[in-house]
Amino acid sequence: MVGKRIIWLIAALMLTASCIYEKPDTDGCPKLNLAIEFPQASDATRAIEGEVPASEAENGIYDLSIWVFNHETKELITDPLITDDEANLPSGGGVRKYALPVTRQFLLTRPRVDVFVLVNGGSIGSTLAQSANRDEALWDELSAAVFGGDALFSTVSPVTSVPAKGLPMSGVGLNREISGEEPSLTVSTVSVGHAVSKLRYIFSQMYTEGNTEEVFAIQKVVLDGDQIPQNEYVFSPDACHVVPDDYISAPMETPWPEGAELASSDSPELYSYAGQDGPTYERLINYGILNGSLTDCGTYYLRESDKALTGTVYYSITTKGLDGDPDVTENKTMPFSMAAPGDFARNHTWTLYGYFISNRTLQLAVSVLPWDMNKYTIEFDTSSLQVTQKFTVEDNSATIVPLGKNEFNVFLDTQRPAKGFLYVTTPQGGKLEIIPEGSASDLAAFSVTPAEVTIDPSHLGGRIDISIDRNRSYTGDTKDKTITLSFKAYTPDDREISGASECIDQIYHFYL
Repeated sequence: MVGKRIIWLIAALMLTASCIYEKPDTDGCPKLNLAIEFPQASDATRAIEGEVPASEAENGIYDLSIWVFNHETKELITDPLITDDEANLPSGGGVRKYALPVTRQFLLTRPRVDVFVLVNGGSIGSTLAQSANRDEALWDELSAAVFGGDALFSTVSPVTSVPAKGLPMSGVGLNREISGEEPSLTVSTVSVGHAVSKLRYIFSQMYTEGNTEEVFAIQKVVLDGDQIPQNEYVFSPDACHVVPDDYISAPMETPWPEGAELASSDSPELYSYAGQDGPTYERLINYGILNGSLTDCGTYYLRESDKALTGTVYYSITTKGLDGDPDVTENKTMPFSMAAPGDFARNHTWTLYGYFISNRTLQLAVSVLPWDMNKYTIEFDTSSLQVTQKFTVEDNSATIVPLGKNEFNVFLDTQRPAKGFLYVTTPQGGKLEIIPEGSASDLAAFSVTPAEVTIDPSHLGGRIDISIDRNRSYTGDTKDKTITLSFKAYTPDDREISGASECIDQIYHFYL
């Protein structure tokens, strides 16, 4: 996958005459099968260009609730899926399959549906999962649900690290049409992402050898009041959904970390956002913090806002006195602001970077990017191939020589095989066939295992390991013997799936 993690709701519906009850409760009922792929840590996947990867902690899953309603009647079509059992929530990302029974009437009428998804409801004190309502009152309750208060991602009591119950995520899809034919009914995708956004402050200064005449210092950063809402809706059909005209009046003051020094860099301007893609800029900033070029002044997880956030940096410049004269300190301020309302809508990350340069000026740079690797999707589909990371050869398993863009020669070691892997998450229970390609004599000189593997997203997030070795029983000439790999995918009922080319992004030529 290029950056995004996905939730698929797969409907495999088998019509049985026994399921005629208003509320399905028998094993013979048709099932709405939910194969849920949870997001993985950013170092395990590649983010979509322009989006910033989330950390493993920020992607943690602690509870999950899914409701599916008849759009017209606002009644549940089945009991909600509610789980906080650790055994049912994969660690480190991956896919787990759940099943909800549906009625025969649903199969016959195919009403349009509304889908609500809440992840980590415990982080916002939600009691929605405890409701036993099955009528339109529950639909209204979900639509009107809000979270707020001083402790829940506010500026009054800021959340500066991921809470024990995780960060809230949600998604909603309204008036979605059921399409397809039995046993593969589908509904269009519903995106799910963090219901909060992230703000962080970072500072640096120009390094000047032997400069003892001036001392730059950041005193505090103040985010203005009347910008973060008192209450935010849990579910948002739009980019930003807050209770209007009711905001926290007090500003949020962030003092300089006690005992921290203002980092210095030969070129502090290099850390200013300059249009890089999200992962690249994230790596740049993290590298600057690790090598001492940047000072991290904290991360804040806040409720979204429909306003363009504004604030002020308070700083000082102290000039050392000469010949016994006292030092002179000038206290100064520098305002900052986002470019437009909506820049701090849910699921965004905002970085304020300030740095001093030689002319005694504080420069401020702001970056606002979608906050990805926390997104995934919901889709009812059994016949799709989902490759979340394409085939890659491990660097330390062979000698890899780049030929050009996305093409490599791989020279096998004499005593061990080359190791490759990819991640495939659907169709669960289907097959992936690994196919060596080359002349007959070339193919005879290699051994590729496995030849076929069952797609199992619950195993290491769908990871499939492939070994490319020399055929130890081959006695012919091995000079210039070479193969490549291709793939085919099949559903659990052995129908070939198109799109197996998605398994390959980089072409590897294997040589003995």
